[in-house]
Amino acid sequence: MNVGPFDGVDWPSTLPPDLPLEERALKLFADTLERQTESQRRRTTEPPLPLPQFVREAWPIIEPKAPYVDNWHIGFLCEHLEAVTSGQILDLLINIPPGCMKSVLVSVMWPAWEWTKRPELRYLCGSYDESVSIRDNRKMREVVASPWYQEHWPLLFKRDQNAKRRFDNLHSGWRIGTSVGGRGTGEHPHRKIIDDPHNVKKSLSEVSRAEALMWFDLTMGSRGLALEAATIVIMQRLHEGDLSGHILDTLREQFVHICLPMRYEPPAWVEVGGEKVLQPRMAVTPLGRQDPRTESGELLWPSLMDAQKVEKLELQLRASHGEFGVAGQMQQRPAPESGGIFERTKLQIVDAIPADAQILRRCRGWDAAGTEGGGDWTVGARVAIARDGMIYVEDVVREQVGPGADEKLMKQTADLDGRSVAQKEECEGGSAGKKVIASHAKVLAGYIYSGETATADKVTRARPFASQVAVGNVRLVRGTWNKKYLDELAMFPAGKHDDQVDATSIAYNEIALTPQNTVTKRKLSGF
Repeated sequence: MNVGPFDGVDWPSTLPPDLPLEERALKLFADTLERQTESQRRRTTEPPLPLPQFVREAWPIIEPKAPYVDNWHIGFLCEHLEAVTSGQILDLLINIPPGCMKSVLVSVMWPAWEWTKRPELRYLCGSYDESVSIRDNRKMREVVASPWYQEHWPLLFKRDQNAKRRFDNLHSGWRIGTSVGGRGTGEHPHRKIIDDPHNVKKSLSEVSRAEALMWFDLTMGSRGLALEAATIVIMQRLHEGDLSGHILDTLREQFVHICLPMRYEPPAWVEVGGEKVLQPRMAVTPLGRQDPRTESGELLWPSLMDAQKVEKLELQLRASHGEFGVAGQMQQRPAPESGGIFERTKLQIVDAIPADAQILRRCRGWDAAGTEGGGDWTVGARVAIARDGMIYVEDVVREQVGPGADEKLMKQTADLDGRSVAQKEECEGGSAGKKVIASHAKVLAGYIYSGETATADKVTRARPFASQVAVGNVRLVRGTWNKKYLDELAMFPAGKHDDQVDATSIAYNEIALTPQNTVTKRKLSGF
């Protein structure tokens, strides 16, 4: 017998097994109606349980063996999530270290808490891997299906859904788990929760990062527009061009940004519009809140993550990802503050090359952009090496030009450099790279030009120059290009751009690692 709309209800019945089917159906109908009525009464008349209290009481359901350890940051995040619920905040970006309850709080507890008052809400939740979304789907369902939850806020699930990837309640609310590159579904949510959109192991992959950004912009971005869906992104920083960087570059005014490093960093003096201003790591939020810590190095959650545990985690991150792992995952910086492969404090700026310096060779390395206005730059960095081993970066030209226009820039720059300065570039492999080299060889006929296809990755090519920077053998000649050059080197290889690093590496490797007679033989060949 079909028992009507309750045939698909996932509700543990206590009815006697020998009760006739018709009576069971009627009893189930009456029992469910009573529970639904009571649920609606509580949701409309009883005051909501504050989210921090809900988290404390629900904690044993998903972590029965781990005691709940409270901390100020939990209340801080809860307050801002409650502001999303009330409509005071629409879009929220949270950068916070691992092990600080980010997924449990944002992806599990908060949605379950919202259903206590608004069970009609719909959630589309995504991560870099579907297994992470499924994990949090399961945990939220465990909370909602628990006797504790059902006693206070009775809520029935539909039985005809795949409970791993999707589950629905009888108030038209649902939760769907997906992944980067996965389907956005034709459904429209009230909430979009994006938890760790990047795989740490692939964070340096431009292709992987671009896939995540495209998924965010085109797939997730188009979901829930008619419902004015709120978007919550929670993650650690992994790269200057990660999703957080993308949001801060293009949607900064739209998103409220919470940034909580593991070790507190006090406000620092930075240059803004030509003036020095004291800037905190995190601006005051619309709720008038900011990081309450005051002592440099003060830990985020010392009662749980004490100094010994934090130092152990930092050692593990250094072993697996170097200083970039600590800077990104712990301090929410895409690169160490002082620099990664290139430590910016090791690069001194001089007004000019000393008059008594004996320059042995000069070369301008070129890294040409593939398309005009495509984001990358055409860069030419001129590097000189002196007899005493000192390296001078004399000049950097940097413009966003595409094929054709880059040839004009290269020819003009070579004319200014003079015919004694070698011009060198490396292109990607394949026929396209060979065509670019052949074309540039014609443009620079009569100059010491050479072009080759790259045989190693960018980091490997940069290491010889980086080793000279590390021992203090590199000087920059003062110019308007200095700041952007230093910024890019400090972020490498976790920065959005690496054109200046590439161009400099090409020039340095040519003058320091290539025999002089080899350069002379290649003068007019272009290969």
